[in-house]
Amino acid sequence: MRYTILYIYLVLSSIGAAVYAASPGVWTDTVNLPDIEVSVSRIAQPATQQQMQVSVIDPTLISEIQATTPKDVSDLIPNIYMPAYGSSMTSSIYIRGLGSRINEPVMGMVVDGVPVLDKNMYDHTMQDVKRIELLRGPQGSLYGRNSPAGVMEIRTIRPLDLTTYAVRGSLSYATANTVHAQASFYQPIKTNTASPKYGWGIAARYQRTDGFYTNLYDNSPVDYGQQAGGRVVFDARPSDNWRLTTTVYGDWVRQGAFPYAMVSTGEIRYNQPGDYQRLAILPSLSAEYSYDKYLLHLSGSYQYMHDDMHMDQDYTAADIFTLRQTQHQHNATIDALLSSSERLNTPLLHSSYEWQAGLSAFVKSNAMQAPVTFMRQGIEDLILANANRGIRSVFPEDSIAISNPTLPIPGAFDLLNAGVAVYHQSHFHLGDWHINAGVRIDYEHTRMDYLSTADIDYRFTLLMQDFKPLHTHIAGTLSKPYIQVLPRLAVSYDTPWATFYGYAAKGYKAGGFNPQIFSTITQNRVMTDIASDMGIHLNITDPRYSNVDITSYKPERDWTFEIGAHFTPCAGLKIDVDAFHIQCFDQQVTVFPNGKTTGRMMANAARSRMWGAEAALHYRWVKSSWQGLVDASYGFTDARFIDFNDGMGDYSGNVIPYAPRHTAHVLVQAGYHVNRPWLNAVSLSARTNVTGPVYWNEQNDCVQSPYALLSATLTLDWKYVQLELWGRNLTGTNYDVFYFRSMENNFLQHGKPRELGATVKFEI
Repeated sequence: MRYTILYIYLVLSSIGAAVYAASPGVWTDTVNLPDIEVSVSRIAQPATQQQMQVSVIDPTLISEIQATTPKDVSDLIPNIYMPAYGSSMTSSIYIRGLGSRINEPVMGMVVDGVPVLDKNMYDHTMQDVKRIELLRGPQGSLYGRNSPAGVMEIRTIRPLDLTTYAVRGSLSYATANTVHAQASFYQPIKTNTASPKYGWGIAARYQRTDGFYTNLYDNSPVDYGQQAGGRVVFDARPSDNWRLTTTVYGDWVRQGAFPYAMVSTGEIRYNQPGDYQRLAILPSLSAEYSYDKYLLHLSGSYQYMHDDMHMDQDYTAADIFTLRQTQHQHNATIDALLSSSERLNTPLLHSSYEWQAGLSAFVKSNAMQAPVTFMRQGIEDLILANANRGIRSVFPEDSIAISNPTLPIPGAFDLLNAGVAVYHQSHFHLGDWHINAGVRIDYEHTRMDYLSTADIDYRFTLLMQDFKPLHTHIAGTLSKPYIQVLPRLAVSYDTPWATFYGYAAKGYKAGGFNPQIFSTITQNRVMTDIASDMGIHLNITDPRYSNVDITSYKPERDWTFEIGAHFTPCAGLKIDVDAFHIQCFDQQVTVFPNGKTTGRMMANAARSRMWGAEAALHYRWVKSSWQGLVDASYGFTDARFIDFNDGMGDYSGNVIPYAPRHTAHVLVQAGYHVNRPWLNAVSLSARTNVTGPVYWNEQNDCVQSPYALLSATLTLDWKYVQLELWGRNLTGTNYDVFYFRSMENNFLQHGKPRELGATVKFEI
């Protein structure tokens, strides 16, 4: 009870401080917000004049919340939910009701102008971030695939952004023996010219933790882990027209994973290993060239990733079945963008306009091994029980027996996605009116080569004295092409203190093939092969899950209609509001076969609609030796199926799972410049995040009620050093971040408990 009272008091205090600080009559000395050029839009405009909702997160905000990953940053943005669960491979994203647990994301991620092709890399550790921008709403006309709900652009420091060398570093220690260390050095090099022409930088980081969850089967830690990485960057301006930047980024992860507790017991208790490892290397090259009234931007990247996952797929102490999945990816991207560097005059309605045109291409190759191993109990429960159910309807006293102590089912999948796109966008200026029109044409080809086998020794007790070997073999190739035309039209009107806008745009999430259902396909084939070998026809409960065509799914398409405004009523204050409506077609949903089965299917099984509203406030102030920050946001989404029947139930009208109805946050920070030899400045910040309700399943009978998390930070600042004392979930709120169902059992992952930590930072 005392935590509840404390929490209510802090929330009311934060809201009161926000109202007080936002009042222009209170402070006479204020600071102006920087006129931020939002690079992700690819048409440079101030953030206050964008024809969409843009969240710009600067290093101050990142530091205040101790953000180290994109998931941490998502807490600041309305209607975005990136839960931290499972492992670093799990990067599920839900924005405005759009999202999915597996396969393709609804949000694109771009790091220093290069798109990250695989969402397995979305959960990475950020370092030396200069700015993060997140555009909500479809960005298909410029970014194409997998951006129907937005794009997150992460910009890091480049050496030539600096005028002199910089040495940066930090060391933190927190609950669960969590250690995070990082250091970097950047050096612009002056030649015989006034400004630097060349520069280089190097950064490294390391973190480890004992974890927060315990597997009660053997009292071992579940989510222990280590992570290391860094980058090397070279930056050059060989002439006034050219700028070249090359970066090599590396990331290594080794961690325990999957702290899933059975709902009926509330315990994490399973008997097979669960862990995840990843190595990623991403070299990239970008070139910027300006000539007369034109700008040319070229970028290319190679993205290597190898990961290895072990999973107890039944998540119980029983010996049912396990999965080991490895992925070996070789990906590449290339993009060329030509645009006008200044407004061009046109006789059309006496207007001026800016334009851009681009060509992009990518290839993504993934050699996946996903062998499933059935233990003895799994053979009995999942294969023999299903097979003998049909046999005993004809021969009540007899049955099929399998002698294998374990049954490995190897699965090898070569997945290839390749695509090319052309796009164009024009921005017309008609006085205070602005019209933006763009279109992109995406062509993509996807292919899967598959091989799954099983070898068993079986006998039919009525006819056979000895066991007989049987080989099941499933192999072949599936391929499909897709073409998407993605238009966007936006209109806005500027006043001295506000911009009002509206737009309509189309986005899509790529189609492809889902190997995760193959264990069910092979399991059914084993049963039918046994029956066929005996000359018996066996009826499978659901024959769809015996056909490899079930692995295919089409692109998901959506149309978004949005109106909104950006207000700047006084210096230092920015307010954003919007309302949106989304129609989603061929929605990709995860479907689980009925009964005790092993796989999950991605299907275009639904049509849905989403509507909602968002509001955000950002205010910075300075008065004498005091300065402060207020950052607040609220998002509401009502996301429901219009049509969805998975063969086991009709869920039309139900709320879409995993997408929160409400998201909100308030961050209040105040600092005082002491200006003494023993201390330069001190600041205190408090933040609260509210999420929920979150419906966990299509039936809407399992729900996470709204919950709030309270965090705070005390910062002591000296000339070159900062000390941060911080805490997260200070009230020890109990909440869940993930739910799923496997083999007729329900599982949840609980959110992290209270965390306390200290961070020392230095910069020279």
